[in-house]
Amino acid sequence: SLHRHCKMAQWPNISGMDCGVSGHESMLNLSDARIQFLLDTIFDFSAWYGSLHRFLSVFICSFGILANMMHIVILTRHVMKRSTVNRLLAFMACCDIVKMFTYLVYMIRFNLMAVDTIHAEERVRVFSLTWIVFLFLHIMLSIDLHTTSLYLSVCTAFIRYQAIKQLQSKFMQPQIALKLFVAVAASVSLFCIPTFLVHKVQTYDVGGTAYYSVTLPRNDASSCRMFMINLWLTGIVFKAVPCALLVTFTILLLYNLHQNQRKHEKIVSKDAAITRAARSDRTTLLLVLLLFVFIMTEMPQGIIAILNGIYPTEVHHYLYTPLGEVLDLLSLINGNACFILYPCISSQYRESFRMMVARLRQTIDSYSPRPSSRNSSHKTVKYSAVEYKSQTAVVESQRSSPGSTDGPVDL
Repeated sequence: SLHRHCKMAQWPNISGMDCGVSGHESMLNLSDARIQFLLDTIFDFSAWYGSLHRFLSVFICSFGILANMMHIVILTRHVMKRSTVNRLLAFMACCDIVKMFTYLVYMIRFNLMAVDTIHAEERVRVFSLTWIVFLFLHIMLSIDLHTTSLYLSVCTAFIRYQAIKQLQSKFMQPQIALKLFVAVAASVSLFCIPTFLVHKVQTYDVGGTAYYSVTLPRNDASSCRMFMINLWLTGIVFKAVPCALLVTFTILLLYNLHQNQRKHEKIVSKDAAITRAARSDRTTLLLVLLLFVFIMTEMPQGIIAILNGIYPTEVHHYLYTPLGEVLDLLSLINGNACFILYPCISSQYRESFRMMVARLRQTIDSYSPRPSSRNSSHKTVKYSAVEYKSQTAVVESQRSSPGSTDGPVDL
């Protein structure tokens, strides 16, 4: 999964990790009836939603892959790719496509096709080496690409802010988009090294055949230290920091839009000011909506990850494991939000989309059969010939009758 690193509820060896920190008070008083009721409710909800999540996630991933592919086609049109923001959005769409593709394969293989080998002694789901390699790649790519996409969102907010503040900013040059993407992707990959180190591939012998599984640390001081570092990185660097930066730049952007609106009202007519204000209000609303979607989908994951760093065993067992699929759903929604909301902001995007649909219709029409088939066209020709002969006969009779002329006759 995207931020639990795997579907821990179905991995007994992973969910059995124990990196508790001595000297810390317990987060939950398990003897309290209210706490027990809350945990029972969480696990009941997890069991109910788990049966729904596999199908919902497959639909969202399938839709998201197609939507982001269309997103890339539109954003890379000549008229669109002259914008730095549009190029960054295309890179974000590429990240989301790969992320959702690996998640789609993961859900189909490890959930819908759950015909697995079980190691009897440790009750662990084990797989062939090929699928374990895929699972490891899925873990790394989903975290790396999702975080890269988050920081690219921050970059787009910063560039919008710079565009309002300074039109000739160097960040407005389209060529800088690739440099920003490479810099962000490389930096995020470095921060993902603890995630790579904290996961281990363990070999199991089942009936004389070697099978494999992914494990997390169990009371090993060195491994637990790396696990704690990874949790703090996930909560702070991967979640809290991009959320804080996006909030900051969005607020600054909205403030500058408001200031520019007030300046514009002083130098234009009242009708023009009203029209511009309506456009500004719509842009402000949509920017706030984008920010709201981002915060609602990413901040809960950051909060749980930070709590997991403080109370690793309890939060891991009682929150991360049962709510992991909900967190996955939030990440998948965030990966589709840009395609849905961005057309509402950009009129140029909508126009490019309409042109693309019109061209697609023309292409389909060029390959589709004509409305008049071969048989129908033959009938039409035959009918026309009969009608022509009939009209000719009428004309000839008129010519041979008294009082007729030799002038032209309309047929």
